[in-house]
Formats: sequence, C-alpha cells, structure tokens
Amino acid sequence: MVLPKLSEPLAVMPLLLRLQRFVGLWGERRFRYKFRLAFLSFCLLVVIPKVAFGYPDLETMVRGTAELIFEWNVLFGMLLFSLKLDDYDNLVYRYMDISKIVFRKDLPPELGDYLVRINHRIDKFSKIYCCSHLCLAIFYWVAPSSSTYLPYLGARNKSIPVEHVLHLEEELYWFHTRVSLVDYSIFTAIMLPTIFMLAYFGGLKLLTIFSNVKYCSATLRLVAMRIQLMDRLDESQAEKELVEIIVMHQKALKCVELLEIIFRWVFLGQFIQCVMIWCSLVLYVAVTGLSTKAANVGVLFILLTVETYGFCYFGSDLTSESLSVARAAYDSYWYRRSISIQRKLRMVLQRAQKPVGISAGKFCFVDIEQFGNMAKTSYSFYIVLKDQF
Repeated sequence: MVLPKLSEPLAVMPLLLRLQRFVGLWGERRFRYKFRLAFLSFCLLVVIPKVAFGYPDLETMVRGTAELIFEWNVLFGMLLFSLKLDDYDNLVYRYMDISKIVFRKDLPPELGDYLVRINHRIDKFSKIYCCSHLCLAIFYWVAPSSSTYLPYLGARNKSIPVEHVLHLEEELYWFHTRVSLVDYSIFTAIMLPTIFMLAYFGGLKLLTIFSNVKYCSATLRLVAMRIQLMDRLDESQAEKELVEIIVMHQKALKCVELLEIIFRWVFLGQFIQCVMIWCSLVLYVAVTGLSTKAANVGVLFILLTVETYGFCYFGSDLTSESLSVARAAYDSYWYRRSISIQRKLRMVLQRAQKPVGISAGKFCFVDIEQFGNMAKTSYSFYIVLKDQF
C-alpha cells in the first residue's frame, strides 16, 4: 500500500488534529456545534429507531442490540471526550511545548530523531487504519444492498418474496423496509451517510486515544533518554541539564494527568460495552448458529475487540515508559556526581518509582492484565444469559 508521506515531521499529530477539526473537536470553540449535530443525527437515525420500534423476533433483537452497543460505544465515547475539550487543548499545547524543547539545537539530536520516528509511526498507523475503516464502511453498505437487489434482478418467479438484508437491524420509523422495495431503497440511501459517519467517528475515537497515549509515552521516554545522555556532560553542564530534565519530567507527568482526566470515563464505557457485545455475539451464535447474518455482528466484535486490546496494550506501554525514567536515573553514573546532583536525581527517582497510567473510571488501570479479566467476566455473563434464553 502506497501512503502519502508525512509532510510535517516536526508537528504534533497533524493528521489527527485535521480530522478532529473537521467535526469540531479541535480548533476554535465556535465550530464545536458540528459534533453536536452529528450526535443528534445519530440519535434520530439509529438510537430512537432501535429503542422505540422494537424487533420482529429474538434473533433480530440480539443482532440489533449488539449493533446498538457498538454504535453507542463509538458516539457516546466521543461525546464524553467532547466534554473535556478544554483539557484536551491544554494537553495538545503541552505536547507542542515539549516538542519545541526536544528540537532545540543545543540538545542532542537523538532526542529529535526519536520524536520524528514516533511522528512517522503515528502517521503511518493512522493512515492505514483510516483506509481499513473506509474499506469496512464500503463493505458494510455494499454487502446488504447487493444481497437484496441482485435477487430481484435475477428472480424468475416474481411471486417468491425476496429477503431484504438491512444495513442496520432496525425499524426506521414507519418505513416498511423489510417488505417494500421502495422503502428499502430510501432506507439504503439514508444508511449511506449514516454508516460512513459511524465509521468516521469510530476511526477518530481510536486514533484519538492511540495517538495521545503513544505521544504521552514518548514524552516519558524522552525524559529517560535525557537522563541517559546526561552522562556525557561534565559536572556543571550536568547539573544545569538535570534542572531542565526535572522540569520536563513534570511537564510529562502533567500530560499523563490530563490524559487520565480526559479518557477515564471513555475507557470505563469501553470496557462495559465490550463485555456486553462479546456476550451478545456469543449468545447470537448460540441462538441462531453460524450464518451469513452473523457476519455483520462478527465485524463489530472484531473491531471492538481490537480497539479494547489496543487500549490495554498502549496503557501497559505508558506505565512501562513511566518506570523507564526510574531505571534511567538508577543506571546513570550518579555515584560519580556531586551531592547536589545526587539529591536532584533522588527526587526524580522517587517520583518515577510510582507507576502512572490511565484508569477506567478510577476503578482499575487500563493494561493487558485487565483485558484478560474482561474476557473471564464476559464468559461468566454469557453463562447467565444462556440459562435465561
């Protein structure tokens, strides 16, 4: 796959900020109404029809519920994020401040080279993920349409009814989408922007969290690198450098604190809804068996599982990078330095020994271990649901 190169290698998350600006989640406050309009259209076209108009049978209800959980997870997560945009602005400007420090000419070039590599990595991942989300959105819209229209075109016996495969399992107000071809065509046209909107916000949510957590980890890694590179300096230069390192470490820790404030409730909602959709999919397969209709629910299951595992992986990485500062301080040649430098290094070491990370609603750290606990919890819930149905 040929992707456009990163045009601004020194900029902070340029692609993500452009995508956020398009829907009013970054930039001037007067454009924040864009996301509110998108969320309102989501409620009108997805939430209300699914909740208020019911389902014809149990199989459809399970599938529709799984879809609603996934879609609500996407938009509700972005809604929680939109309530913290002032904190997010503060976080991004702090990233930019640290970036300016790193690219100073009086600092070792290794620091700037590392941050440029991180920028390229984030940009490459973001573009690949955007392309994959676009392909999934196209498949999600084209597959049901072709499964419905092709039988009409090839039908020889007009008296045999053709099954209408819906893009989203819902009764769209008073449209008879399951029996009327005209109503189904209107439904298909409405679903085109709806599905692409859901895909856009689904990709944007993941990129927002992944990019920010990774960038936050990079700021802590840069602090550790500066401590390691300090061994090259003489006594007077080292003490001056250590004072700047302490300031930079405080800035990085403030970034982690802001990250925690912005995303703690988003992660809690993600964990709860991930458990719910896992249970829904397994219950759907248990009730109906493997079928082509399970494909759409399976896509939702894969997407949500990948997202949740990614959050846990990057959460573990953030905690690991925070501890790398303590390791760098301990492994430095502190025993060759003056008492003044040793005292300052001890301050850095004491603060860095306390692991930092992002939590899910202040209940638990977001890490790989928690992902395993979620899988166990999901299985327990499934056993209860299976007994009920």
